[in-house]
Amino acid sequence: MNSREWTTLVVTLALLCLGVPLVSAAEVAGDDELAAALRAPVAGSIAAYDKKDADGVLSRIDTKSPDYESTKLALDEQFKDLDVTTELVDFDYIGHDDEFAVARVKVKTTGKPESGFVDNTVDSIMIFHFQDGAWKLWADKVLGVELPK
Repeated sequence: MNSREWTTLVVTLALLCLGVPLVSAAEVAGDDELAAALRAPVAGSIAAYDKKDADGVLSRIDTKSPDYESTKLALDEQFKDLDVTTELVDFDYIGHDDEFAVARVKVKTTGKPESGFVDNTVDSIMIFHFQDGAWKLWADKVLGVELPK
Protein backbone atom coordinates (compact mmCIF):
# COMPACT_ATOMS: atom_id res chain seq x y z
CA MET A 1 0.00 0.00 0.00
CA ASN A 2 1.51 3.33 -1.03
CA SER A 3 1.27 6.53 1.00
CA ARG A 4 -1.63 7.93 -1.06
CA GLU A 5 -3.74 4.80 -0.46
CA TRP A 6 -2.77 4.79 3.19
CA THR A 7 -3.75 8.45 3.61
CA THR A 8 -7.09 7.89 1.85
CA LEU A 9 -7.84 4.95 4.12
CA VAL A 10 -6.96 6.88 7.29
CA VAL A 11 -9.04 9.93 6.24
CA THR A 12 -12.02 7.74 5.32
CA LEU A 13 -11.86 5.91 8.66
CA ALA A 14 -11.54 9.21 10.52
CA LEU A 15 -14.60 10.62 8.75
CA LEU A 16 -16.59 7.49 9.50
CA CYS A 17 -15.58 7.57 13.17
CA LEU A 18 -16.54 11.25 13.43
CA GLY A 19 -19.91 10.57 11.87
CA VAL A 20 -19.29 12.74 8.82
CA PRO A 21 -21.53 11.55 5.98
CA LEU A 22 -19.79 10.38 2.85
CA VAL A 23 -22.66 11.51 0.61
CA SER A 24 -23.30 15.00 -0.62
CA ALA A 25 -26.31 17.15 0.20
CA ALA A 26 -27.38 16.80 -3.44
CA GLU A 27 -27.42 13.01 -3.10
CA VAL A 28 -29.54 13.25 0.05
CA ALA A 29 -31.95 15.69 -1.65
CA GLY A 30 -32.13 13.33 -4.63
CA ASP A 31 -32.98 10.45 -2.31
CA ASP A 32 -35.70 12.57 -0.66
CA GLU A 33 -37.20 13.31 -4.08
CA LEU A 34 -37.03 9.64 -5.06
CA ALA A 35 -38.65 8.60 -1.77
CA ALA A 36 -41.53 11.00 -2.47
CA ALA A 37 -41.83 9.68 -6.02
CA LEU A 38 -42.00 6.10 -4.69
CA ARG A 39 -44.49 6.95 -1.98
CA ALA A 40 -46.90 8.44 -4.56
CA PRO A 41 -47.91 5.16 -6.26
CA VAL A 42 -48.37 3.48 -2.88
CA ALA A 43 -50.61 6.27 -1.58
CA GLY A 44 -52.44 6.46 -4.91
CA SER A 45 -53.00 2.73 -4.99
CA ILE A 46 -54.38 2.77 -1.44
CA ALA A 47 -56.75 5.64 -2.30
CA ALA A 48 -57.92 3.83 -5.43
CA TYR A 49 -58.38 0.59 -3.49
CA ASP A 50 -60.56 2.34 -0.92
CA LYS A 51 -62.75 3.62 -3.79
CA LYS A 52 -62.87 0.11 -5.27
CA ASP A 53 -61.26 1.54 -8.40
CA ALA A 54 -59.47 -1.41 -10.03
CA ASP A 55 -58.17 0.71 -12.93
CA GLY A 56 -56.73 3.20 -10.45
CA VAL A 57 -54.93 0.44 -8.56
CA LEU A 58 -53.65 -1.20 -11.74
CA SER A 59 -52.40 2.10 -13.19
CA ARG A 60 -49.85 2.19 -10.36
CA ILE A 61 -48.49 -1.31 -11.05
CA ASP A 62 -45.90 -1.90 -13.77
CA THR A 63 -47.66 -3.81 -16.55
CA LYS A 64 -44.63 -6.10 -16.88
CA SER A 65 -44.66 -6.97 -13.19
CA PRO A 66 -44.93 -10.71 -12.49
CA ASP A 67 -47.83 -9.83 -10.15
CA TYR A 68 -49.83 -7.64 -12.56
CA GLU A 69 -52.26 -10.26 -13.91
CA SER A 70 -52.84 -11.99 -10.56
CA THR A 71 -53.53 -8.62 -8.94
CA LYS A 72 -55.94 -7.73 -11.72
CA LEU A 73 -57.87 -10.96 -11.16
CA ALA A 74 -57.84 -10.64 -7.37
CA LEU A 75 -59.18 -7.09 -7.24
CA ASP A 76 -62.68 -7.94 -8.49
CA GLU A 77 -63.04 -10.67 -5.87
CA GLN A 78 -61.70 -8.45 -3.10
CA PHE A 79 -63.97 -5.56 -4.04
CA LYS A 80 -66.96 -7.88 -4.16
CA ASP A 81 -66.25 -9.72 -0.90
CA LEU A 82 -64.48 -7.17 1.32
CA ASP A 83 -65.67 -3.92 2.84
CA VAL A 84 -62.40 -2.51 4.17
CA THR A 85 -60.41 0.68 4.34
CA THR A 86 -56.66 0.90 4.04
CA GLU A 87 -54.15 3.35 5.45
CA LEU A 88 -50.46 3.93 4.78
CA VAL A 89 -48.91 3.66 8.23
CA ASP A 90 -45.20 3.92 7.41
CA PHE A 91 -42.97 4.37 4.37
CA ASP A 92 -39.18 4.08 4.58
CA TYR A 93 -37.10 4.45 1.44
CA ILE A 94 -34.25 1.94 1.39
CA GLY A 95 -32.34 2.49 -1.84
CA HIS A 96 -32.10 1.96 -5.58
CA ASP A 97 -29.92 0.77 -8.42
CA ASP A 98 -30.10 1.61 -12.12
CA GLU A 99 -33.38 -0.26 -12.63
CA PHE A 100 -35.26 -0.79 -9.37
CA ALA A 101 -35.94 1.06 -6.11
CA VAL A 102 -36.90 -0.44 -2.75
CA ALA A 103 -38.86 0.74 0.29
CA ARG A 104 -40.24 -0.77 3.46
CA VAL A 105 -43.97 -0.12 3.71
CA LYS A 106 -46.59 -0.72 6.39
CA VAL A 107 -50.27 -0.69 5.42
CA LYS A 108 -53.15 -1.07 7.86
CA THR A 109 -56.41 -2.62 6.66
CA THR A 110 -59.54 -2.24 8.75
CA GLY A 111 -62.86 -3.99 8.18
CA LYS A 112 -66.29 -2.59 8.89
CA PRO A 113 -67.80 -3.61 12.21
CA GLU A 114 -69.60 -6.95 12.06
CA SER A 115 -67.91 -7.78 8.72
CA GLY A 116 -65.87 -10.63 10.15
CA PHE A 117 -62.71 -9.16 8.62
CA VAL A 118 -59.68 -9.33 10.90
CA ASP A 119 -57.96 -5.94 11.00
CA ASN A 120 -54.25 -6.16 10.28
CA THR A 121 -51.11 -4.21 9.50
CA VAL A 122 -48.88 -5.67 6.79
CA ASP A 123 -45.16 -4.91 6.91
CA SER A 124 -43.53 -5.47 3.52
CA ILE A 125 -40.61 -4.68 1.28
CA MET A 126 -41.86 -3.12 -1.96
CA ILE A 127 -39.91 -3.05 -5.19
CA PHE A 128 -40.55 -0.29 -7.73
CA HIS A 129 -39.74 -0.01 -11.43
CA PHE A 130 -39.78 3.06 -13.68
CA GLN A 131 -42.29 2.67 -16.53
CA ASP A 132 -43.80 5.26 -18.88
CA GLY A 133 -42.28 8.21 -17.03
CA ALA A 134 -43.35 7.20 -13.51
CA TRP A 135 -42.32 4.88 -10.69
CA LYS A 136 -44.72 1.97 -10.38
CA LEU A 137 -45.09 -0.99 -8.08
CA TRP A 138 -43.24 -4.07 -9.29
CA ALA A 139 -43.49 -6.60 -6.45
CA ASP A 140 -43.62 -6.90 -2.70
CA LYS A 141 -42.47 -9.35 -0.09
CA VAL A 142 -44.44 -9.55 3.14
CA LEU A 143 -42.18 -9.45 6.19
CA GLY A 144 -44.94 -9.86 8.72
CA VAL A 145 -48.55 -9.26 9.62
CA GLU A 146 -49.57 -7.64 12.89
CA LEU A 147 -53.02 -8.37 14.27
CA PRO A 148 -54.75 -6.31 16.96
CA LYS A 149 -54.41 -7.60 20.49
